[in-house]
Amino acid sequence: MRRRLKGGFDRYFYYKAKKAALLAPQIELAVLGSSHAQCGFCETDKDINLGISSQDLYYSYQLYQKCRLMFLNLKRVVLFYSDFSAGLEEERSKMISQTLKYNQYFGIPPKNPILYAEKNMDTSLAFAPYEIQEFDFNEPYPFPFDAGPQTEEGIKTRVEKHLKHAARGNNQTAFVEKLIRIAADDGIRLLIVVPPMTEKYLSYVPAHLDVFEKLEKLIKRYQGQVLYLNCYRDKDFTAEDFVDSDHLNRQGAQKLTAKIRQKFSEQ
Repeated sequence: MRRRLKGGFDRYFYYKAKKAALLAPQIELAVLGSSHAQCGFCETDKDINLGISSQDLYYSYQLYQKCRLMFLNLKRVVLFYSDFSAGLEEERSKMISQTLKYNQYFGIPPKNPILYAEKNMDTSLAFAPYEIQEFDFNEPYPFPFDAGPQTEEGIKTRVEKHLKHAARGNNQTAFVEKLIRIAADDGIRLLIVVPPMTEKYLSYVPAHLDVFEKLEKLIKRYQGQVLYLNCYRDKDFTAEDFVDSDHLNRQGAQKLTAKIRQKFSEQ
């Protein structure tokens, strides 16, 4: 039975920050990325899943900067890269207010302070931290995502929005290159994962479109320094592995987690 947690993003950020602080000495693997990461990886007590909805590549990179200082036994990092990642900037979206929580819980400053000023948002506010004692850090899949009922038109619109981000041309993938370089310098094994989508979702993606072309060229350039697992059209994942058109359920997350661990073991 899936637990439905209420309380907004504070609840998610608090869980992750609390686990990071309490279990820092034993963390060996960190997961970064958006809700596809949040729903796509099952933790052990040596892992921490820092994926959270709409996390863009800037914040993933900045979270790695925190990880390398906090987790002295860190050995592996997984970066989820979705079809929208190449152009998504969370601060330029309706999620801008949530980005302040990266500063609140992890001390990560905004990338573009002027965007907050334009909206009269005070980035210096001292937020009261969210406090709750009910979390079980041995629960490998604590935050199942539930997008609710989805119509054909809703899925089509969702895909169009994702692909619009991919085509923005603002080179957010530059943060992937920075991450590859710094992880290599740190001696950390980095795996970039493209999460799977349902056949229904993929039916609205033009067959000729390759949104991962630039990413794969980058990975090829750094061959030997980064691992890559592309599950975008992976037939091993069926409709029964998803909670909606593009987010895995617990069963799907277990399947993807196994593939991730296998990928690391091959190298």
